[in-house]
Amino acid sequence: MSSDKDLHKLVQSQFGPAASAYSTSASHSNQSSLNNLVKLVQPKPADVMLDVATGAGHTALAFAPYLSRVVAYDLTPEMLEETARSATARGISNLETQQGLAEALPYPDNSFDLVTCRIAPHHFSDIKKALAEMARVTRPGGQVVVVDTTVPEDSGLDQEINYIEKQRDPSHVRNYRPSEWRKMFEEAHLEVTFCEVDLPGNQQGRINFAEWTARLRTPAETVLELSHRLRKASPELQQALALEIRGDQDKDIEFSLQKVTIIGSKSS
Repeated sequence: MSSDKDLHKLVQSQFGPAASAYSTSASHSNQSSLNNLVKLVQPKPADVMLDVATGAGHTALAFAPYLSRVVAYDLTPEMLEETARSATARGISNLETQQGLAEALPYPDNSFDLVTCRIAPHHFSDIKKALAEMARVTRPGGQVVVVDTTVPEDSGLDQEINYIEKQRDPSHVRNYRPSEWRKMFEEAHLEVTFCEVDLPGNQQGRINFAEWTARLRTPAETVLELSHRLRKASPELQQALALEIRGDQDKDIEFSLQKVTIIGSKSS
C-alpha cells in the first residue's frame, strides 16, 4: 500500500468518528469568520461552487444561499452525511455531496466558478497536486479560495508548531508558510488577488487545549507531552500561539493557530 493511501485511510479513521464534533467545533463553525469570507469573495447568484475537503460542510453551507449550486466534496463519508443533515435542517436544497480525493477531482476542466477549501489543506498528501486540480476545474476568470492554518516564516517556529499539530493528529501533514502558499498558487497559474494572515490571538480562532485534543481522541500520554511542551514554551512560541495558561489543568490552556486566507484568479 502506498504512503498516500495510508494517509487517506488515516484521515478517514481520524475524522469519521469525529464528524459530529466538527459540526460544533468553534474554529470551524465560527459564523462571523464564515460571513466575512462570503463578503470577501462576493459570489454571484449564477455561480457554481465546489468546496473541497468540506468536512462538516461549514463553508459550503455558508455560501449556498448566495449561489446557484454547490458541491460539498470530501474523503470521509461520515463528514458528507453530517453536511447533508445540516443542509436539510437549514432548508438548503441547492447543495449536493460527493466523496473523493482532493488530489484527483472527478470533474472536467473549467467546471466551477468558485472552488473553496477551508481548514483542510494541511491534511493533503500532495498539496501541489491538489491545488493544481482545484485550478484545473475552475473556469477562466473564476476564483480559488483557500483558508488554512499557517506557521510563521521563522524556521524554528515552523518546526515547533507543525510538531505539535502532528503529535495531536497523525493525519496532519503540514501547515505552510504564507510565502509557500503564494509560490504554490503561482505554480498553479493562479494570480494571487488577496493574501492575509490573521493576527495572533484572534478571538475567532481561540482553541481550548482540552477540547482540541479530545475531539480527535489524542492518546493520554501524547496529551501529557503536549501540555508540558506548551507550559514550557519559549517566549517566541508563546507569542506565535498567543498562548494563555490560567491554571494547572488541560482546560486552562488556550491558544490560537494563525490562519492564512489566499485567493487566486484563473486567467481567461
